[in-house]
Amino acid sequence: MWHRFKSGDNDALSKLYNLYVHKLFSYGLKINGDEYLVKDCIQEVFIQLIDKRKTLKLSDSTSIYLFKSLRNKLLEELRSKNRRTDISKSISFDDDRNEMSAEQSIVSSEEEHLRAKIIEKALNSLSDYQKEAIFLKYSQGFDYKKIAEILEIDIASARTLIYRSLKLVKESINGKIQILFFFFRSLL
Repeated sequence: MWHRFKSGDNDALSKLYNLYVHKLFSYGLKINGDEYLVKDCIQEVFIQLIDKRKTLKLSDSTSIYLFKSLRNKLLEELRSKNRRTDISKSISFDDDRNEMSAEQSIVSSEEEHLRAKIIEKALNSLSDYQKEAIFLKYSQGFDYKKIAEILEIDIASARTLIYRSLKLVKESINGKIQILFFFFRSLL
């Protein structure tokens, strides 16, 4: 589709938009909870694609190009409008308007609910940058190379960032889940 778009096929642009708009919107909300700003920035990304169609370099991964473009556009907008003083403080992973995680949506028993709360608390203890990396890895399914490109770091740093983030989560929940399991089993 990327090649067809570059050749002037507007149907390919429409298909690219439909394929990525929901994923981009979800990712954009993780960076900033302002739905209108995220929608505007997604529109700007696609307008820039049209404007720069002839000069765009072919990308190995359309998704990386679009995610990185949206991230850069959002950060540019946030800087230019003085909506924040520190980029990392504006990344909002706790906003209830953001999509619910798959784990929270399938929680049906009290045991599962409490387990989810323990994990959520552990994830909330991470920095916003760590949360963003975890989101890209596990919610969007990106590999380390794509994460590195989006976050503009090298692959080794992306691996280290995710490894250390997961290690912190594991340390935070260590033992709590087991205690919860034994507590609920003792009630049976």
